[in-house]
Amino acid sequence: MRRTDLTLDEEIAEVEGRLSQRRMQLRALANEARSRVSVKSAAPVALAAALAVGFAASRFVRKPTPKMMAARRPPPASRTAQIAGAIASILLPRLIGPLQSAAAQWLHQRMRRSSP
Repeated sequence: MRRTDLTLDEEIAEVEGRLSQRRMQLRALANEARSRVSVKSAAPVALAAALAVGFAASRFVRKPTPKMMAARRPPPASRTAQIAGAIASILLPRLIGPLQSAAAQWLHQRMRRSSP
């Protein structure tokens, strides 16, 4: 059985089509690999740049002297703030458990509603 020129042309066109598809896939793969490499190499560069900027900025910031630190004291808390803090320190540990369980139940209900 002899092949005609038409079937050879069709086969050649099919092979060329497959080659062009493979080239496009290879280009896409190469572009993706390039972008991954650039992102991975950009992270250390950005970290080093941030570190350098931080060191440069620290040179310009004046550190307070020990005398200034000793002279600065926080303002005394008012009597009302002290009482509120004492009450919160007593009640808060007892309220955490019920608040956590209420939040967990609410979240469980929301999850149940959203699932089909």
